[in-house]
Amino acid sequence: MLLSNYIKPEAFLAQAVQATTVKAITTVLAQLPIVSENDYQYDAANPAKGWVEGKLHWMPLGKDRGNAGRIKLASRPEGPIAERAINGMEALIEMKRRLELLDDPAVPPPQSAREAVARYFSLPPLDRIPKMEKMKTPIKGQKPREYAREIARFLCVRVAYEKALKEFAVFIEDDGIGQAPTQMHETLLSLGSSDKGDKPYLIGLFGQGGSSAYAASEYSWCISRRVPQLLDGKADGVGWTVVKQVLPDKRRDPFYAYLAARSNGEVPALPVEAAEAIGLKHGSRFAHLAYNFAGGGSAVTKGLYQTLNHILFNPVLPFDLDVGGTLATIYGNGYRLSNATEKSKTRLDKVFEQQPIDEHPL
Repeated sequence: MLLSNYIKPEAFLAQAVQATTVKAITTVLAQLPIVSENDYQYDAANPAKGWVEGKLHWMPLGKDRGNAGRIKLASRPEGPIAERAINGMEALIEMKRRLELLDDPAVPPPQSAREAVARYFSLPPLDRIPKMEKMKTPIKGQKPREYAREIARFLCVRVAYEKALKEFAVFIEDDGIGQAPTQMHETLLSLGSSDKGDKPYLIGLFGQGGSSAYAASEYSWCISRRVPQLLDGKADGVGWTVVKQVLPDKRRDPFYAYLAARSNGEVPALPVEAAEAIGLKHGSRFAHLAYNFAGGGSAVTKGLYQTLNHILFNPVLPFDLDVGGTLATIYGNGYRLSNATEKSKTRLDKVFEQQPIDEHPL
């Protein structure tokens, strides 16, 4: 279907990416011709059955109407945010690898994510940066921490809070490889479908963890644009969709679904001009609205910095955390411990006196 029959793509995408609340995203959806979730029931054997051409339909994530159990896996709401951040790191690494292959198809792949980051970003393990700072060892002519901060700008976790509605919104924004609109349903919106097994330079394997963020949200939206040099013959443009939990009639269990434009699962696509109007050169943007942190108020966002540093103890890439406009960089607690001293304000633990060593243990 052509969304341009109903909306002006540039203005629509600009409005869509500014949706930070449930009210805002439902206003966006009201502009579109959407078949009710109870009027179209996905049938894996015949997806076109009941499909109304020219309209959008709610398609089960992973094309599985029993997907709720696979999505509601996280024990804590911070975990899926960390998983999404890792996905963003992988998107940045994969972009560099694919661009490398354009120049030399025979170059062997890095054998680990850390090797990839060293090759493509000139970064050591982040817990070594404080020592490099003390030894005045530069990275590409810059102070190590300043250089790492520049790399962190390619990936951002952003948290907004609408006080009047008491709603949190969590955004994960990467400037990585992105996906073409015709591929989003098979990659970013898949469940347990992954080609990471033959890519030793990536981190995850099962393609599952980040999807738990849907269970913590009332609505989510996603947009993505592929790096133009890496389209592999597919059309340039930006894919856009919304994810929500569906409670169907005459069925006991809910499932999670996204807006599809075709019965094969493809998402709505907008032209290149729409992406350029919002400054999206390439990469992916996930937004999780009415995010349930299992708590409330400023304590949630204040603790997110410590929590992400704890979960991602020594991440392969640094990234920015923007909480209500206050920016901090996540390096992991490995870095913070390496940077801690007895007199430092960043000291994380009690300093103990050196203990004598028994040269003749029992």
